[in-house]
Amino acid sequence: VSWKKNWKPDPVGKSILILPAWLEVPEKFLERKIIRLDPRSAFGTGSHPSTRLCLEALDHNPPVGKTIADLGCGSGILSLTALKLGAKCTFSVDTDSLATSATKINSALNDVPAKFLNVFLGSIEEIEANMPKEKIDLVLCNILAPVIKSLGPHFQKIIRSKGKVILSGLLVQQIEELQELFLQIGWQVLEIKTKDQWALMVLTLNLS
Repeated sequence: VSWKKNWKPDPVGKSILILPAWLEVPEKFLERKIIRLDPRSAFGTGSHPSTRLCLEALDHNPPVGKTIADLGCGSGILSLTALKLGAKCTFSVDTDSLATSATKINSALNDVPAKFLNVFLGSIEEIEANMPKEKIDLVLCNILAPVIKSLGPHFQKIIRSKGKVILSGLLVQQIEELQELFLQIGWQVLEIKTKDQWALMVLTLNLS
């Protein structure tokens, strides 16, 4: 099939390999954590700078033993990567039923049991309804800024006191406005990374 020719194994960070589902793992990447994807489901194959920023952040600081919320899970790429890097489980939501289907397909391609990757159609309220009592350790939110603004005030409902939020999908020129917004509602910014014109922000609740 001609479109398949364009897809190649894609190493990310030190330890991840995004692999189109029909390819074998190249020998030089055997040591990496393999994330198999069916790229036809289109929602996030890891090539977009904002997804890349998130993947690199997870790779740099693996979420071992953590409970993850993935808002706007798309293809499930961030959830799957978090699990491969040692996360305990994910609660992955998207408002698009094609995306939740894609996440389930990709989850099966990676032999991830449903009890570890919990997929729901909807948004933050689905996470709130289904998450464990001790709440979420790390929220991944790779969505466009207007949606982040509307979700921001609700993050506190799902996150435990020392938990973190990774926001991506922001344009560099939106950083300042979002920083202001989150400072006003009780968050502090721990880190900002940029790639091309895209940015990633790491937040935690300001408990002082």
